Amino acid sequence: MSIKIVNQRSHRLINVIFALVLVLGIAVSGMVFYKGDYIARKTVELIDQQVPAYDLLRKLNNSLIEKERFLYEFYAMEQQDDFERGYSEINQQAQRVLDELIVRFGDIPPLQITQSSLKELNILAGEFVLNITASQTNWTLARQQLRTISDVRRATSPQIQQLITLTENKVERSEQVIINGLELVRFFVVLYGLATLILAYIVAKAIKAYLSSAVNNQRLSLFSTRNPNPVISLDNQNAVTYCNPATENLLKKLGMGAGKAELLLAKNIDVYQKQLLVEGKADSKQFEYQVEQLYFQCDLHWLEDQRQWDMHLTDITARKKFEQALQYRASYHPQTGLLNRYELEKSVTQLCQIEQKFTFGLIEIRSFSQLISGQGVTVASTVVKEVATSLDNIMSSIDKAGGRVFHVGEKSFALVCTSDLSNTQIDSLVEQIDQRIGSTIFHSQYQVQLDFGFANYPQHGNDYTQLHKNSLAALDKSARSEDKRHVLFNLQLGEKLRYEQQLIEDMRIAIEMAEFELYFQPQMALSSEKIIGAEALIRWQRNGQWIAPSEFIPLAERAGLIDTLGDWILHTACQKAQNIVSLGWDDLIIAVNISPLQFGRKDFLSKVTNVLKETGLRAKNLELEVTEGVMIYNEQEAIETLTQLKKLGVHLAIDDFGTGYSSLSYLRKFNIDKLKIDQSFIQDIQHQAADQSIVRTIIELGHNLELKVIAEGVEGLEQQQILTSLGCDEIQGFCFSHPLPEQEFIDFLQQHRAV
Repeated sequence: MSIKIVNQRSHRLINVIFALVLVLGIAVSGMVFYKGDYIARKTVELIDQQVPAYDLLRKLNNSLIEKERFLYEFYAMEQQDDFERGYSEINQQAQRVLDELIVRFGDIPPLQITQSSLKELNILAGEFVLNITASQTNWTLARQQLRTISDVRRATSPQIQQLITLTENKVERSEQVIINGLELVRFFVVLYGLATLILAYIVAKAIKAYLSSAVNNQRLSLFSTRNPNPVISLDNQNAVTYCNPATENLLKKLGMGAGKAELLLAKNIDVYQKQLLVEGKADSKQFEYQVEQLYFQCDLHWLEDQRQWDMHLTDITARKKFEQALQYRASYHPQTGLLNRYELEKSVTQLCQIEQKFTFGLIEIRSFSQLISGQGVTVASTVVKEVATSLDNIMSSIDKAGGRVFHVGEKSFALVCTSDLSNTQIDSLVEQIDQRIGSTIFHSQYQVQLDFGFANYPQHGNDYTQLHKNSLAALDKSARSEDKRHVLFNLQLGEKLRYEQQLIEDMRIAIEMAEFELYFQPQMALSSEKIIGAEALIRWQRNGQWIAPSEFIPLAERAGLIDTLGDWILHTACQKAQNIVSLGWDDLIIAVNISPLQFGRKDFLSKVTNVLKETGLRAKNLELEVTEGVMIYNEQEAIETLTQLKKLGVHLAIDDFGTGYSSLSYLRKFNIDKLKIDQSFIQDIQHQAADQSIVRTIIELGHNLELKVIAEGVEGLEQQQILTSLGCDEIQGFCFSHPLPEQEFIDFLQQHRAV
């Protein structure tokens, strides 16, 4: 065989092999191209559809969280314009994202539930906004509404997580399809060569790694870039290596200039870094600090593998300001800005603990109730605020021993002077305060008078409770004194206080056990010298001794017992009066004293009506004596009550006339029957021409108003004769009878009738 033929055969064989290799290469290339194209389509589908689905789900979750945040900020700050603008934008974003997810996934149950939750959130948010913007916000309801909104928002998380899981399943299926295709390509490439097989294997693994890395890297990059809170990275020298867009926005907001993220670092950040490294138990530390007018919460992380720090900042300015407002309210009186009762107790307790001598004082505005009734609550509140400012300024200027003023009640203040003041020093201090306050014209031209009560540590108490109690006792004595403006607590006052406290406790028991008695002091008509009635007077025998009404009645008023005691007096007097009337004295009138506090109760009229009904006493046999003080609380209501009592048929008298209310204008408004001249004008009437003139004037005034006039405290015949000559209608007093028990009074009536 010739070489040519061999060559030709070889050439043909080579050509066949080449052709076979070429055909195989073309086949393998076609298969690779076909499979590569299929894999490419699946990869594009994965990146273009599934990865954005992750982003949309994250956006939806963030939008719902932002909605909730806006509602909490609106609750804390009540800035309606910022809320409505921000809330509307985030709400629209949430709806757009939800609509796009429905397009991608279809109207599947998780999206249906999420859409329903979004609608429910909008309804709850609307109700919450209506509550907050209402004239009277129900804060308890607002907090409940926020909790409900949080619950509804958290209920969406499982649905979103279900969608994320669905997306991950699709990604895994796409990855599986890609892997299967690549394995088939690898099988054919093995025929083409080991090198191609190895290369195909490497490429397949690289593509798979790329896909997984691309998804993770995209999600991580989006987290930092789109995070609404600043994120800053530092190297181990605390130089800024990275900051996200939110950081730049914050720098712009603070006017610090772009690219200066180092200005946002806490001044003592190195301290927290050292603590984190030394503790070594956690890879992060949380702390708070201030930059300009803003407060931040910083989550500091140490990344050991990268040898750098990551800072995640959260703006907590609204929360800090709210906490500061709460702290201010806890320590300062909202009306005046002075330290309050809580701070007073804390300061006094601290001074007691270090055993430093000091003087504790209480100050009260005198006649404050008259100021309220005469000028109104607004004027009274303004006066209190002005007095507080004056006291604070006065103490700052005159006290060299660290005196401080506290606002402890509606009309009450306290002083703490860090020195043990003597009586003389207290006199001087009060005189200086009185001079400055007295020379000051307050709101509505009102002039203020103050009462003072003082106690010294440790002489008058070893703790706040005892010092306050003793100062209050001194203040009470000052307030009840006409001429003494301030009192320093002493042992005698302490004994009196303990006695009064015991008297009050015994009075409570006496009321429960019905240990009081009623006496009757006869009243006589001067023209006929006939007994026309009697005044019912309460008597109390305690431990075998009689306690004067002038002693226990004021205590009953201060202790809140006067209502119960007054009800007992009214009921018992009417009951005994009915017994006496039933014996034949049909026209006898029994007079009962009514305190201003008792008269001012809303149910007083119904009380009188019920007592008359229960006892069977006719209204014409009852006379109610009220003092001029009933006008202090509410003149219009007093007139209305007196009018209704008059309609019942009850007689009405003004007791202690001439000693109380300064205006006489009410006499023409009150539908009364009688004026009762106070005994202070009667006791020296035979010696004092001025008293005679006053009594004459009262009698003439009463007769001009067609009122009867009765004088009390008539003790001698000469007084009786003078009153007769002045035209007085009736008298009561020792000159013809002391107060008598019920049976003795009945005997007295019978004897007087016989005469």
